[in-house]
Amino acid sequence: MRAVMNDDAQILILTGATGCSKTLVAGQKFVDWILNAPADETQFYLIFKDMGTGARNIIDNKDSFYNLFDFSREEAVMSPKGGLQFTFHGLYGDKNVYIVGADNKNAWSKILGSNPDGLWLEELSVLHIDCIREAFGRAFSRKCKLIATTNGGLPTQEFYTEFVNHAKVMFKDTVPSIELADMVEDKPYMHYYHFNLEDDAPHLTDTERERLKELYPKNSFYYYSKILGCRGFVEGAAYASLMDKYIHLRSFDDIILDNLQEIVLSVDVGSNRHIDDTSKASTVATLTGFSKGYQRVIVLDCWLIPAISHDAIIEECEKKMEWWWVNFMYKFTKVIIDSAESILINTWTEKNKFPTITIKGAIKHTATGMNLVSRCELKQQLLVQERLLWSDRALNSYNAHTRILLDEDGKELDLGVQDNDISDSLTYGLTENWNYLVRQERRNVRWQA
Repeated sequence: MRAVMNDDAQILILTGATGCSKTLVAGQKFVDWILNAPADETQFYLIFKDMGTGARNIIDNKDSFYNLFDFSREEAVMSPKGGLQFTFHGLYGDKNVYIVGADNKNAWSKILGSNPDGLWLEELSVLHIDCIREAFGRAFSRKCKLIATTNGGLPTQEFYTEFVNHAKVMFKDTVPSIELADMVEDKPYMHYYHFNLEDDAPHLTDTERERLKELYPKNSFYYYSKILGCRGFVEGAAYASLMDKYIHLRSFDDIILDNLQEIVLSVDVGSNRHIDDTSKASTVATLTGFSKGYQRVIVLDCWLIPAISHDAIIEECEKKMEWWWVNFMYKFTKVIIDSAESILINTWTEKNKFPTITIKGAIKHTATGMNLVSRCELKQQLLVQERLLWSDRALNSYNAHTRILLDEDGKELDLGVQDNDISDSLTYGLTENWNYLVRQERRNVRWQA
């Protein structure tokens, strides 16, 4: 931690295990940059997965630099550029600090185009790669400072291959071999720090540290990512070996929405009120499109909904559904909900403000062979046939499916985490058209929605 504070490298990358104060240290370093910046450096930017995460981590968190240095700044307000903005009183003049979400391309494009003097990217593994590329590119061209944090991700993710792998590794003797194996270290102006639970979590007791380690099965993706803070392919993955982003991940702008035969929204319900906590079961709504003749499936979008109440879930979903219903009324046919949630199904049926949409329970099992194993096999078959695709608006769903594990009996391994709910919400949309999908034997080489 002291080394990070004393490091004057242009690019600092803090990776490692959960609970190791990467964000706290990044905040201290960031405020040090702001405090000591020359008079002509006035623009500093923080980019989070979304605005809600940024507000919780910075504005609402008592340990953030915003609250630890409240005597040196003004209150945050909404910025005309998008996101939150506040003034920080540095030693050599006032500085403008902006907090934006990577999910708002309009906001971060404006911000990165306005000549930043300092950048902070929080949790690289969940940020859109276009945003990461623009931020690093701007840092290089402007020669401004950049600090980034992340837990472990998949080794094939571009933030590793294009940026992290090229940084100089600091304190190599504390870095796991799985991390060092992919490091190229050809850009000495980028420094890489790996935080671990043994050396970099002095606030944890031995008991708390052990409990953290027991959260996830050893050798699982989550164990590598959260406990070791390492990258790693998911051993025993249900779908990852069948997935190719150049085949299965498509630009939303390339989808001819008018050619879709049917659109459905499928919902899995969890109790998590804080959707940025991926370790807990969450409410997930997946918008899925089916091409003519149910030849292919395209995941159009995937929304995480805070599980505050049934009314709140309905309101939030309908807010997101409205554009789709207005523009594709006779294609958007159903909202399919986990059949175990009878109260939500009945409540939504009564409150439904879209008269052409049917609210119904999901089909999970049939006497003719639909079960947990065959549902998993259907996804695998669709992936092999290049018939299950994701739009880049549903990147969270695509990434979740690269991490889903296979149980010993051939079904998805349920760890009670958010990825499982993302997967289930898509499955409910697929099982609704089970008969059409399983009897489809051929596929088109070229994708046309």
